Amino acid sequence: MKLTPSSNIYIACKPQAATGGPELLHQLVAKLNQLGHNARMFYLKKIDDPIHPNYKKYINDYVFEIEDDANNVLIVPETRTFELYKYKNIQKIIWWQSVDNYYVSRKRFKNRVFSALGLKKFFKIENPGHHSEITDHLVQSKYAELHLKENNIDRCSYLTDYIREDFISKSKAISSKKKKDIALYNPRKGKKFTKKIIDSHPEIKWVPLINLTPAQVADRIASAKVYIDFGNHPGRDRFPREAAVLYNCVITGKQGAAKNEVDIPIDDEYKFEDDEQMIKNIGNKIKECIDNYDVNIIHFESYRKSIKKQEEIFEEEIREFFS
Repeated sequence: MKLTPSSNIYIACKPQAATGGPELLHQLVAKLNQLGHNARMFYLKKIDDPIHPNYKKYINDYVFEIEDDANNVLIVPETRTFELYKYKNIQKIIWWQSVDNYYVSRKRFKNRVFSALGLKKFFKIENPGHHSEITDHLVQSKYAELHLKENNIDRCSYLTDYIREDFISKSKAISSKKKKDIALYNPRKGKKFTKKIIDSHPEIKWVPLINLTPAQVADRIASAKVYIDFGNHPGRDRFPREAAVLYNCVITGKQGAAKNEVDIPIDDEYKFEDDEQMIKNIGNKIKECIDNYDVNIIHFESYRKSIKKQEEIFEEEIREFFS
């Protein structure tokens, strides 16, 4: 990457958006500035207050317009690649925070994306003389790296992420004696299959993670013994890591990022296919984790330790890529 002392790095983001992806974008801007770069949030719609309350703590500067200069850099998540068509000179990077969300958003937007680096199966190249090429691809997960390589893009670098410090801090005060016999789930993911699990096991106390502030999410996870996550795993999701670091036994499916041992590195006995024939086994494993919590939670110690190191790894990835 070509950077000069005057280079500006712009991170594209929808204003007032509050999900895992936008939080990661805000984290990157904050870290870039801490490490001596000139980084700004580039909000894609001009409104009076574009910063969501969850991200005020990052204290990032922001702009609604960017300077299309060859010394500058524009980073967009995979769901907003069409924004790159608007600029001719700036260095352009796609950050693959998700794989699945690219295909979902593709249905909503036309003129999706271009790349002279590959992915011709689903990357449409239009007006090749009108714009500069994609400079690089960044991947947040092993799942994304594998997907790009399957589509003939070998030129990609890791830029992962980390969970909020308040989750890490809260983990220091967790006591197994205060844990309740409940299983948490995300009602926005794997709805049909998760509902079948819940309906088949009414003896388990189920609690959803929905419509909560980050602090409320942390409190709810801290009180539980089990977190389940079925359906798609579009990247290295936050809920499984937040649950693990707050001493939940984590049980997942095997779709997307959950399939490999890098993005969700838990023992295979805690991963199940999204198959109706497995529902009884899944329920038995949940009950086992609740009834024998102290025995099962030990199996997640290495996962917890790796999660606590992710902020340090993220900073090192920034230093290496933006050198």
